[in-house]
Amino acid sequence: MTDQKLNLEIEQYSQWRQSVSEAVQELSTFLKSNNVTDLRTHHQFETVLGALADDNLSVAFVAEFSRGKSEMINTIFFGNYKKRILPSGTGRTTMCPTELMYDPNLPSSIRLLPIESRKDERALFELKKDSDLWHQIEFDADDVDSISGAMHGMTENKLVSKAYASQLKFDLLDDQNSAIGLPVNEYDEVEIPSWRHAIINLPHPLLEQGLVILDTPGLNAIGAEPELTINQLSTAHTVVFILSHDTGVTATDLELWEKHLGGEKDSSEDRNQRKLVALNKIDGLWDGIRSEQEIENEIMQQVMATAKTLNLDAENIYPVSAQKGLLAKLSNDEELLKRSNIQSLEQAIADKLIPEKRKIVVEKVRGSLESILDSANTIMDNRLKDADEHIAELKQLSSKNTDVISHIMLKVQSEKSSLEKDMQRYQALRAVYAKETKKLVKILSPERLEKLIAITKHNMARCATSITLQKTISKYFERVNHYIDSAIAQANEIAVLSEGITRDFEHDHGIANFRVRRLRLEKFKQEINRLETKHSSLKQTRTLFFREQMSITNRFYESVSTVSRKIFSRALKDATNWNNNLMVPMETYVREHHTQLRRRLESVKRIHRASDTVEQRLQELTTMQTQLVSQHDDFTTRQNSLVSLLVEAETLNTPPELEGSTANVLYWDHKVNF
Repeated sequence: MTDQKLNLEIEQYSQWRQSVSEAVQELSTFLKSNNVTDLRTHHQFETVLGALADDNLSVAFVAEFSRGKSEMINTIFFGNYKKRILPSGTGRTTMCPTELMYDPNLPSSIRLLPIESRKDERALFELKKDSDLWHQIEFDADDVDSISGAMHGMTENKLVSKAYASQLKFDLLDDQNSAIGLPVNEYDEVEIPSWRHAIINLPHPLLEQGLVILDTPGLNAIGAEPELTINQLSTAHTVVFILSHDTGVTATDLELWEKHLGGEKDSSEDRNQRKLVALNKIDGLWDGIRSEQEIENEIMQQVMATAKTLNLDAENIYPVSAQKGLLAKLSNDEELLKRSNIQSLEQAIADKLIPEKRKIVVEKVRGSLESILDSANTIMDNRLKDADEHIAELKQLSSKNTDVISHIMLKVQSEKSSLEKDMQRYQALRAVYAKETKKLVKILSPERLEKLIAITKHNMARCATSITLQKTISKYFERVNHYIDSAIAQANEIAVLSEGITRDFEHDHGIANFRVRRLRLEKFKQEINRLETKHSSLKQTRTLFFREQMSITNRFYESVSTVSRKIFSRALKDATNWNNNLMVPMETYVREHHTQLRRRLESVKRIHRASDTVEQRLQELTTMQTQLVSQHDDFTTRQNSLVSLLVEAETLNTPPELEGSTANVLYWDHKVNF
């Protein structure tokens, strides 16, 4: 790539992320050393730190076959190798989805998953964990020939019978299905890829910093591997969609864009993607006949037509020549490199990839630490309040009036007894609370979803008409949406119960006004709706033959059910974390308040027994008060340091046209109301 640019961007991002990790670690250590949080809270800190450490940046290249994806990757990322790393040539080259990454714990190699693994019912992410299934080819990372030689395995394919291809769940082109699928030759044979997936572990400067490159095959192979399309593309931070300038947006290009990249239906909702379009092969216009102005006009016309067809801003479309760009890098031809326009696309990837990832990290840190810091701030505020009240009480005892001492002792004793009684009552309410939280967990349980998936798959296999098949699929999404709606309602009931408990403690004991954070599950319902929209084609079959029925059933199982599991898994995780931490701030403060009341009572008792003087105790409390003020100031400084880093990321993400606007500023006051 413009290696200096992306290297610099990734290096700055890595430094920023390291600074965020250090700020989180410092806060965690500080709060633990000052006994402000408990073990559950520090487990949350560890989760955040683990997520920050296990971080990557992913950019995906997507296109119909023969659009020049592999050449584009060679040009942008591996031009300095002075040789093609990924196989690139005429026709279909990359025959299986490919990930380029770096894991220092693994050898430099390419791992290939045999196509026969399609018989395995397990999801692709589960197969990744089964090392025995994969064929590994090691290479010498310092030898370019060794690297490129190992890569050629990805292009392998083989002829199998039509029956065997169907057994492996491939869609086939024939009279009944002429849109998408693998062609069947005159001998009833089908050419299929030898490998289902490839993972390349390469020690490359960008990959070593956490960059992951996804190279996808053409539309047919994407249709054969829906998991790749839905899971890997949906999590990519930047997606580069490649078209050929000479053909523009073909019917299959448009289908690929609308079906797998969202198109206009959800472009505004795709939080984890920034889409770019590359109009490749503009060098086809360099025929020596057209003038430079004519070439420029023709390119601009194609750009505008593409923008209109894809419903995308023209500024996100980049006319390039990947082949000439690679040639320019191999021959150090600066003029040819400039004419290829590949550097504009490289710049765009750098400009969009890092800000998008920063935004995700900001949301991750903010969402995880919001309640922790809110609670810590409240606890330290109330420690100061308790110290102030205790000092005020002791100042009344300077004359050592026995009646005043007895009155204060009775008052504190009464507060302590009342709090202990309410704590016992709260423990009884905890049983009700626990019962309600169990209901929420049950609603989102994997067992419940698996039962629905199994019933749906069974019913789909028994459908006799396309209408009943459509109804069965629609019924599945209705039930899934019902589960999410039920979970939302149950979470709201739990929140109302929690608000009632905290309100009672606030009223009876004058403790701080604790904010009960609501669980937001609506985003998961939106994901389910997008999943249904993305797979609406499953419900559009007009004629139902046995093979089409099996194909739709398999695609449902591999695509819809796999993504549904992941959505419910994340929803359950959010719900469980929310349940576990909802009452922690109040419980922590109640324990803290009880401890302070006990200390105040002991202090008054000691004075009552004349075991020490009021002045000595006042001096001790004044010293403690000074320490608490310093502790609170220290906490605020550390907290503001973290907030500044997150605000900095938000500022860097602000488009130039919105700079100075308050629209993109994170509003966090000194109490960290994220």
